Amino acid sequence: MGHGWGVGIDVLFVCTAGRCRSPIAAAMLDTYAPRAGSPLIGRSGALVGAHGSVPPVGITLMRERGLELGGHRSLPVTAASVASAALVLGMEREHVRAVVDAHPDAWARTFTLKDFVRRVEKAAVRGRHQRFADWLEHVGEGRTRDDVAGASPEDDIADPYGQRASVWREVIDELDDLVRRTIPNVS
Repeated sequence: MGHGWGVGIDVLFVCTAGRCRSPIAAAMLDTYAPRAGSPLIGRSGALVGAHGSVPPVGITLMRERGLELGGHRSLPVTAASVASAALVLGMEREHVRAVVDAHPDAWARTFTLKDFVRRVEKAAVRGRHQRFADWLEHVGEGRTRDDVAGASPEDDIADPYGQRASVWREVIDELDDLVRRTIPNVS
């Protein structure tokens, strides 16, 4: 997996049905990364279903920020989509567990989005010629499967599906902050 410089780095965001959190995060990454000169590319994956697009409330709230969800439809998480991703970011610990249970070799590059942001902000910036996979190993140093056991408000981003607009707004604000913090540290 030669994720070198100048090559797109695929980031697969994963949530349950792929109708809210992961397509929103992927659309944000695809908007913000090019502006920052970053090679990150957002993809969106669903663990169950993967039907339909983001509900109208989500589309409207994203438009308010000048963000178009456009073609961001989630595809089912498959062995191929996990294998082609340089980084897999789950919205909750249970998403990380589901990915890693099905694809054990993905452990080193699968994190919750919140945990990943905390870790990259503490880790050394990736060296200009450092392989992405080697840098990720450094970022994830000392992690064990127990770190993704159970649910945790520290790691889990609420699912806004079926919730009021105010809940959607909170989730979108949180994702916006986390995605923006991911870019400079990974690129």
